[in-house]
Amino acid sequence: RLSIYDKNTGQHKVLTEALDYDAASIVWSPDSRHIYFTIQKHGNTPLYKVDIKSGKFKELISVERAKYISGMDITPDGKNIIFARRSIAHPTELFKVDSKGKKITQLTHINKEVEDAYDIRPGEEMWIEGAEGQKVHTYVIKPHNFDPAKKYPLIINVHGGPQMMWADAFRGDWQVYPGSGYIVAFPNPHGSKGYGQAYC
Repeated sequence: RLSIYDKNTGQHKVLTEALDYDAASIVWSPDSRHIYFTIQKHGNTPLYKVDIKSGKFKELISVERAKYISGMDITPDGKNIIFARRSIAHPTELFKVDSKGKKITQLTHINKEVEDAYDIRPGEEMWIEGAEGQKVHTYVIKPHNFDPAKKYPLIINVHGGPQMMWADAFRGDWQVYPGSGYIVAFPNPHGSKGYGQAYC
């Protein structure tokens, strides 16, 4: 939970009580009126902004638009947030979004040569029936030239911890397995972050 501690009064208040997800990547706005942060949700890290005085927060980049944001900072004028983002099929690049979350612009293309040269396989999302009627979010990556009429060996990669989450984030090993003809599936079972505290 994201909290503010007042050194003068010794009081603190929780700003993210209404969110059932962990806060991370915390950055103050230049005017100290807001805090920007990400949460872990459904394999992604959407971007939020919270008003210090009112405690009201706003989702700036949704789960669908976020993919995996792994670090960020704010321009000195407070108008843009610069962040590193990756997804299963795309290695890390730098992006910017305006402080209202409307327009996302890619700033770097340092991995373009690699992406153009190789078939970096995308992930497909599945929600599979699990224990106690809970759906288990699972990513599946299929090999190059996948043929649905054929059978393939399957690798199931369950994360350790257990309190973390597999994310829509580029990893070399998730490309090595499909590159060798395997399907790889990586689920987020009970104990995982990103699906609420009860599930965790």
